[in-house]
Amino acid sequence: AKEFLKRGIHVICDKPLTSNLADAKKLKKIADESGALFVLTHNYTGYPMVRQAREMIANGELGDIRVVQAEYPQDWLTEAVEQTGQKQAAWRTDPAQSGVGGSTGDIGTHAYNLAAFITGLELDSLAADLDSFVPGRRLDDNAHVMLRFKAKGSEKPAKGMLWCSQVAPGHENGLMVRVYGTKGGLEWTQKDPNYLWYTPFGESKRLITRGGAGSGAAAGRVTRVPSGHPEGYLEAFATIYTEAAHAINARKKGKAVDKAVVYPTVDDGVKGVAFVEACVASSKRNGAWVKV
Repeated sequence: AKEFLKRGIHVICDKPLTSNLADAKKLKKIADESGALFVLTHNYTGYPMVRQAREMIANGELGDIRVVQAEYPQDWLTEAVEQTGQKQAAWRTDPAQSGVGGSTGDIGTHAYNLAAFITGLELDSLAADLDSFVPGRRLDDNAHVMLRFKAKGSEKPAKGMLWCSQVAPGHENGLMVRVYGTKGGLEWTQKDPNYLWYTPFGESKRLITRGGAGSGAAAGRVTRVPSGHPEGYLEAFATIYTEAAHAINARKKGKAVDKAVVYPTVDDGVKGVAFVEACVASSKRNGAWVKV
């Protein structure tokens, strides 16, 4: 990525951005100086109903945000499959390749990024309890993390909780985000990505569907097929690539990128690696609060 950026070539990169924060900051500096675009594939930000939730919160429909809950449980590392030669497991559990985070780096970064993307909140500090439940495993396979976000204006800072696990039998890719504010709450889960549950305080729970009534402009511009037809994981990647193409085309024409175009950047990558390292540092101090 560094060599392409130095030559002014746009980069689309997977996450985590790097294996350590020092390298992440170096890469961000190179990206900032190169003039080339750097797009990070936090593909879950590409789902239409994720964009819907983000738009509703930005418009104040939930009021002041109080509570954010994010989780991403899996079960595929419940046993020591990395010792069987399974390549995906082998590199993900190897600190020389993955860095200091296991489940925190692999899937915790997704949950954290999505919570921040939807709410627009910035993390201030965290307290983490990390475990490597499988004997001999060198990186964490389960994490419980308490979150404190930075204050926005005069309201009390939002609080949050994040759980990521790769040893939770019965879960495949159970990414979920819940957000609660002074005026209402939202709930989105990746296994039913075309649905967003919205509950205005004191009123009945409402289901907003992709392409259906109540779905707004932000979701509409990244919706491909008619409502009622499945649209999911691969299309979310396509949204990220399409947003990148819009930004690259605007750059070629010397124009500003349309404000509606949204994609994760190198900054999100740095924040993800910082999140992982803060989790590890906190857990080593018996769950002490650590600034991110």
